[in-house]
Amino acid sequence: MERIINVINPLFWLIVIIYFIYNKKYIRLKRKDKNFLYSIIITFLYITAYFLLGIYFGFAKSPYNHTIKGIINNIFVQIIPIIGIELLRTYIVLRSKNKKVIYFTTILLILLEINYKAIIDIFSNKKELFEYTCQIIIPTIINGILYTYLTEKTSYISSMIYRVNVKLVTLLMPILPNIDWFVSSSLNILSAIIIYLIYRYKLTKQREDVRQKKQNIYYKLSYAITIILLLFLICFMVGVFNYEPITILSNSMSPVLEKGDVVIYKKLNVDEIKDLEINSIILYRAQDRNIMHRIVYKTGEGENMKFETKGDNNNKSDEKLVQIDQIKGKYVCHIKYIGYLSVWLYDYFNLERED
Repeated sequence: MERIINVINPLFWLIVIIYFIYNKKYIRLKRKDKNFLYSIIITFLYITAYFLLGIYFGFAKSPYNHTIKGIINNIFVQIIPIIGIELLRTYIVLRSKNKKVIYFTTILLILLEINYKAIIDIFSNKKELFEYTCQIIIPTIINGILYTYLTEKTSYISSMIYRVNVKLVTLLMPILPNIDWFVSSSLNILSAIIIYLIYRYKLTKQREDVRQKKQNIYYKLSYAITIILLLFLICFMVGVFNYEPITILSNSMSPVLEKGDVVIYKKLNVDEIKDLEINSIILYRAQDRNIMHRIVYKTGEGENMKFETKGDNNNKSDEKLVQIDQIKGKYVCHIKYIGYLSVWLYDYFNLERED
């Protein structure tokens, strides 16, 4: 069934492409439309950022077949539908003055891009379904809205350049960054937001008259600050910096740390771990869980140093001593209440992240 779908779907979009190529009048570019040049720059920056993440997270072998036959098949199955969808989007969006039709078209094209078989296969697994929703479905929705915006305001070339080139790089590269679903989702969503802000700024700038030009500094500053804050937030959440957040999912450290608090911890190297003092609150890994407890005793020297830990709200110390290679970081500060969403997800999916 999957093979049949992988043939019928691209064939349908190939027919759509041939139709629009034959009837060029339906997809003409706007005169002197050079906005697509920004898409070229944005695509290059996205690909650069994507592979720079690989330096931090590491690389893994690409799951795609890189034989000549495999490359042709991948392009047929994945690139042809993208081109067909963008041409169809262009035809409807640029020829319709009814906003409801444009909205309906956007929703329909988003639905066409979702892999329902994958959803059915993992539907009973709450964790995998949640990750798939965050990594695939939400970015697909956000990007679908972005592509309609670009098509309506510029042309189909802007969105097609971005989509096709990013997908081609993914299909053709023998190795890809080994990033998890959260980082992948964050990167896709962040790039969509940045693309929107850039195009909105440029299109607004093009419409400005002499009086409005006085506001240029305000627009530039507001957009720059927004993009910088978004980049900083994503980098902070994925652990690029030396400080990283984590949510407390139990009351073992109450009243100092309560369930739902978000703790900012500092990553430590081996020398810093050896210098940890009694009463320090540390984050360590044990039994596939992250645990944040207080040091009550330490023994040994150098590489053989071990730590006895205990939750302030627990009656006894943790069963096993903590070794140096288990320790991830040291408590710095915490923010009350803002981690309740993570707590709810933990309870709902029964994930083990923090004790």
